Amino acid sequence: MRQLLLRVPDDIHRRLAARAARAGRSVNAVANEILDAAVDADEGDRRIRLRAQVAALGVARSTGQSVVNPPRRRSVIASTKGIGPVVDLLLAEERDRI
Repeated sequence: MRQLLLRVPDDIHRRLAARAARAGRSVNAVANEILDAAVDADEGDRRIRLRAQVAALGVARSTGQSVVNPPRRRSVIASTKGIGPVVDLLLAEERDRI
């Protein structure tokens, strides 16, 4: 494994450290994850790579569902528009119970 010495502004380091603390991970692990995602963004569809990794780990299962056609996809997206904040609130409430 190679090492990379990287100078970052204090604010970026502070935010990176806070993110790592929230996730219970090291700054190095979080930085590697972010860099990996950024590099993969240049290389096309990252979903294919993630699906392959998940399949290799044996934690994913095929649903047998066919691909959703574009009109149906637009319909589903339209029907769920605006529920993000509600879902965020419900998840936060659930986390508070634990």
